[in-house]
Amino acid sequence: MGTLFVLAGFGIICAFAWRKSRKQIDKLLQRRPNPSREEFIALMAPDVGPEASEFLWGKAFFIVRPRLTPHPDDDLAKDLPILAEEWSTDWPRDWAEQQGFHESDLPDWPKDWPPTVRNFGKWLSLGPVG
Repeated sequence: MGTLFVLAGFGIICAFAWRKSRKQIDKLLQRRPNPSREEFIALMAPDVGPEASEFLWGKAFFIVRPRLTPHPDDDLAKDLPILAEEWSTDWPRDWAEQQGFHESDLPDWPKDWPPTVRNFGKWLSLGPVG
């Protein structure tokens, strides 16, 4: 009987999370275009290298697909239904491993930069310090 209550509670939590994500995506789609992969890379190009842009496209697209694609001006903390632990912890670690250095060698996040996809790419592109 207890298991049934736990499963029902979990189902309710999942339904609320799904509904919240769906509303968040609908709101975002009304506010900005949904770029293709090529458009995303081109939009990032003035500030971010192609390798970091490809990395971010892959990470974000995997989570927000199929209705949404990442946009350089999306705020990772407010706009996209992505857990903060993923973009703030996992992505830097994965990027550093891919580039052949330790994540602790990434520079500190510039305090005056909002956490947009573009700024995240710029930060990753700074590479290791020291």
